[in-house]
Amino acid sequence: MIIRWVCEKDSKKWMYPIQKCVYCKGPIKKQISRKAKVIGITKVNIPSPMHPIIPYNVILLEDDHGNRMPKKTMKNYKIGDDYLIEKAKDDGAVVVTKIKYDLYEALKSSLELLSSFYIGENDRVLIKPSIIEPAYGYTAVNTNPKMIDALITLLKEMNINDMIVAEQAMIGNDTLDSAKKSGILEVCEKHNVGFVDLEKAEYVEKEADGFKFRIARDFIERKVINIPVMKTNSQIGISGAVENMIRCAHKDTQKIMFKQDIEKTLPKLIKALPHFLSIGDATIGMHGQGPTSLGEPAFLNMLFASKDPVALDAVFAEMGMLEMPQYLKECSSLGLGNCDSKTIEVVGDELEALKFNLKPAKKNESAHPKIKLIDGKADPCIFNSAIKATDKLTGLSGQEINIVIGSQLTKEMLADKNRLVAYGNGAIEKIKEWGITPIAELPDDIDDLEKIMFLKSILENPEKGSITVADRIKSKIFNFGAKIKSSF
Repeated sequence: MIIRWVCEKDSKKWMYPIQKCVYCKGPIKKQISRKAKVIGITKVNIPSPMHPIIPYNVILLEDDHGNRMPKKTMKNYKIGDDYLIEKAKDDGAVVVTKIKYDLYEALKSSLELLSSFYIGENDRVLIKPSIIEPAYGYTAVNTNPKMIDALITLLKEMNINDMIVAEQAMIGNDTLDSAKKSGILEVCEKHNVGFVDLEKAEYVEKEADGFKFRIARDFIERKVINIPVMKTNSQIGISGAVENMIRCAHKDTQKIMFKQDIEKTLPKLIKALPHFLSIGDATIGMHGQGPTSLGEPAFLNMLFASKDPVALDAVFAEMGMLEMPQYLKECSSLGLGNCDSKTIEVVGDELEALKFNLKPAKKNESAHPKIKLIDGKADPCIFNSAIKATDKLTGLSGQEINIVIGSQLTKEMLADKNRLVAYGNGAIEKIKEWGITPIAELPDDIDDLEKIMFLKSILENPEKGSITVADRIKSKIFNFGAKIKSSF
């Protein structure tokens, strides 16, 4: 697709969006071409960080209006060949689109390439973004609000008016605060579309493979468009179309899912849900220590679309040269989708031509170089709390400590580890079973500020063997003082 912004009066064109002609101040029209011919070819044999896979071709395309655009491709073309993008043949296909200036047109083009569209004019629609914590859209922590804006605009043009945006933040964060800071609440208000805080939603019980889920009723009764941010995840490898659906479940259900091993219960959740459409937001994307603010924006400028969430995530993993997560393999084994990237139909832009060497999320890393996080698949509340605590301690020196979280710990994970801090009830109970005595226990009923104070004390004092009564009293006084100060 080649787009130009045209002033017909002055016969002027621009390669990027403008609102008015800079010469006559008159109206601008989009000139969109979906067919082009190859008029030039260059072969590249030198790799670069942006283009690690070689050799590849850079072809020069020209449309019927004389507009030209370069395109990276792994295929061999000849001068004069037509450059066409064919529509998907089956429902398990994944559409991959490289965004060029216009997000709305990229989204529209992506959906047109699906074998059939998922939504009809009379359907009640639920848009499910990813909003996990208070963070701006450009951080890639939450779904890009421009994605939600483009999708709502497109659905309204299709005469679909009964729609809501629904989400709940990661356990431990406020949903409305997160939605507001992400910019998504503002988009909802702009379009007069209701925002539903799933913490306050009505839930129904659904069962799959012996696991009982409490799922928000709207996810059962509405057509769902799932819009995850495509990113790495230090707990399970990748956050994408499959992982984003966990927050349609009640928070108590989420906690049980993690307690019983999220990599096994997440596929069961997908089995319990009706089919849904997924649009993977990689306008920015994230790599490194995602899915929270410890991760790094990836600036991918891409979209992924599919009616198979497993296939979508698998294609993202292939694009980013990331290891395939275990839960996707489990989904595939249950017949919930295809995670074999070699057999997935990919349409739109060429996957091989878009590969980007993303940084994988490392296990056991925290925000502080001297603090290791030994994660036994802790629930998001504990995981998020531990990450934020270590982030508050950056800049302080000290002796290495190991924060132990989650109830899926194994003895092997603790082998040769010293100065253990059991963080959360799940970890405390687990290591007690093995007769291991940590230097400190930080149960769930200690608030985050106290936990930070205790960790600071342990980090700065290598000789400290345990948290004393005096430490508890000092922390209580500090916490009380902080609360009084914040009230003024």
